[in-house]
Amino acid sequence: MHFSATMQLLASGKFPSLAPRGQLAVDVFFVLSGFIMAYTYLGSFQNEGGWRAYGKFLTKRAARILPLNVAVTAILIAVTAAATWLIGKNPLPVVRLDHAFEDFVTNALMLPGLGLGHSINWPAWSISVEFAAYFFFPLFLAGIFHRKRWVFLVSVLLALALIVWVCATGVDLGPEGKHNHPPPWRDLGRCFSEFVLGLATYRLYASGRLTQLFRRDDVALAISALIVVLVLAGPGNLFILLLFPPLILALALNDGRVAQWMSWRFPYFLGQISYSLYLVHENFRHLASELVRSVHPGPVAPLVAMALAAVFSAAMIFPAWLSYVWIERPGRTLFRNLLTGRKTSAGEALAREPVK
Repeated sequence: MHFSATMQLLASGKFPSLAPRGQLAVDVFFVLSGFIMAYTYLGSFQNEGGWRAYGKFLTKRAARILPLNVAVTAILIAVTAAATWLIGKNPLPVVRLDHAFEDFVTNALMLPGLGLGHSINWPAWSISVEFAAYFFFPLFLAGIFHRKRWVFLVSVLLALALIVWVCATGVDLGPEGKHNHPPPWRDLGRCFSEFVLGLATYRLYASGRLTQLFRRDDVALAISALIVVLVLAGPGNLFILLLFPPLILALALNDGRVAQWMSWRFPYFLGQISYSLYLVHENFRHLASELVRSVHPGPVAPLVAMALAAVFSAAMIFPAWLSYVWIERPGRTLFRNLLTGRKTSAGEALAREPVK
């Protein structure tokens, strides 16, 4: 979606996005995050007690998210400074060298996504608001996994009401550009509501009551097909994102061909590098645009622009893989060892941490 938007600016006419309504993938991410956090950490909160489990949870999540974000922030500033010195021109205008220290601190701590500071890596806003959700994780757990069913139902209804309100206060859940981003409170509401719906999805998953229905291939395929139809048909985004919890439930419970497809090596590989892919691709968009302009100064044909969007998107797999191997994995291990005071190998850390 991002590279489609970039290449559209260079095209002589309109062409369809390679990922229509691709911004809704962020909503899948928030729902999936709630599901995976419950899948991974609910047992420790139930067995170890609140504050002890909460401390371990925040430590592990910080070790998972912060190192790569800090490294990408530092690399962007360093590369921009070096390139500016060598060629006399800033290759990444979003990086402000006259505010380098200030922007490094705010971006390394993921504050721009909360409305604090200037963002030099725009997609990181969703990581910022998800990390904010981690601080409320025990509260969310208490509402969704309460023994009294009415507390669970009220929590789900509040989450649904919040996402309806978020959708009602904006035309689009995910802006296409960097300069029309919604206020932070709407991003937080979007994340918190969907994160809670992800927790509720895990409660249904763990209950086993829906296993017989949702384990079937036709259910997973029907939900997926309905989402595709709604994406292409053009109704409001709310109708689509409400299908994400049942989609995740169907994929988690499926034990047929769909589960086999999802277990293939390439989808699993993309899952492993997804965080790196998300954080490193943004600033390649400007470089890709400059490269195309240097080769072909005039507007390019829509089909050519569409093909270029596909090529540049696929090309991002390589830098994402390098980032995953050389920065994300060792950084996660180093950060966890520093926070816990224990020495853990990269393989052990990877084995203990979910792909998400």
